[in-house]
Amino acid sequence: MKILAGIKDIERNKELIENILENQGSYSEHYYYCYLYNIEKNEIPHVFVWGEDKAILSTLDNRCNEWIIFSGILSHEKEYISLLRQFLDYVFSKGAKKVWCEFKTDLRKKVLKSFKDSDYKINKIKYTLTWPVFDMRIWNGDKMEGKKWKNTRYYWNKFFKEHKVEFREYHPEDKNILIELVKKWKKERNRKDKTYVDYYFNIINNDFHGYNTRIMIVDDKICGITAGYPLKNNTYYSSIGIVSKEFDRAGDIANMDDLITLKKKGYELIDFGGGEKNLIEFKSKFKPTSYYKTHLFSIIKKNSR
Repeated sequence: MKILAGIKDIERNKELIENILENQGSYSEHYYYCYLYNIEKNEIPHVFVWGEDKAILSTLDNRCNEWIIFSGILSHEKEYISLLRQFLDYVFSKGAKKVWCEFKTDLRKKVLKSFKDSDYKINKIKYTLTWPVFDMRIWNGDKMEGKKWKNTRYYWNKFFKEHKVEFREYHPEDKNILIELVKKWKKERNRKDKTYVDYYFNIINNDFHGYNTRIMIVDDKICGITAGYPLKNNTYYSSIGIVSKEFDRAGDIANMDDLITLKKKGYELIDFGGGEKNLIEFKSKFKPTSYYKTHLFSIIKKNSR
């Protein structure tokens, strides 16, 4: 099937893109608004479509002529390599210098095997993200019972005893406060952890359209927000968790509240977002039931200059 190259007007083609995401999505970021808000100011969106049910979401950075494939490939698993090859052939024929991919472990292994003797070089992994997943049919953190939840239970009760705490949905008048919160949050983050603030700013500036939100207010001061969206198969992606360190353990409280709230709403699987070592060590205290990994790496054309 012939490739339809590079749909740039993704808003006009929103229905087509959403239909493909609904039918073929397999990554937690396979969501129209997640793709939309991840497009940075120097990038141009390009959606490559085969028929009406297969696609690769991508962006082009014109400053360096580098392409980014956004979160895997939207097709049946058996077609992943074929579509990737067609995509690579097309963009390199148009002068691409490099293509960046973030693929799950199994797909990266297939790419390495399939392109071993090809015209393309699969470069080493730049970084790996670990993604915690909570199976709410098993996870019992909402009760905080037993020895394994002792510390969480202690700090939860202590926090609510020492502070006035409120949770509510986002209001448009919160916008400027949250922009400043993101700036402060970035400064407070460990330098080893990747931070993609453009994604957060895009979401805030669009008033979280397409996202569910939960604002955390401590002693009448906004200090955090969690936000995400539902996916198929009763799965939810908790994509955003931004909390100031002004109040000790506020991050613990916001994340536990997020999980407890989502369990009450009946979601079965909660994806808590990818991170590197320091972030995953923090998220592990909430006791995920499983993990998976994605890997960022690049592809170049052999013997190209």
